Amino acid sequence: MINRIANALVSTKMMAVLFILFSLAMGIGTFVESNYSTETAKIYIYEAKWFEIIMLLMVVTFIGNIKRYNLWQVNKWPLLMLHLSWILIILGAGGEMGWIPNTTL
Repeated sequence: MINRIANALVSTKMMAVLFILFSLAMGIGTFVESNYSTETAKIYIYEAKWFEIIMLLMVVTFIGNIKRYNLWQVNKWPLLMLHLSWILIILGAGGEMGWIPNTTL
């Protein structure tokens, strides 16, 4: 049972579903921010627990795929760098770990 859950968690299908959910949430967040306010979008989408869970699952899936496909082999380093860059982007964007710069235009 645990193996089945672990295999489902690091599957390509799970990653596709997570990417679609993540993209939809970001798109909806953009419209909420445009129509209401940045604070509203932050409260209901960007800082919501469900959004952070999606990001956490994405990181777990990326790490699982690195292990599953042996991406640390020299001939697979470009894919390893791609996966590691996504992990760093998600970690930098996630909740308390990230910071929001102030830009004056």
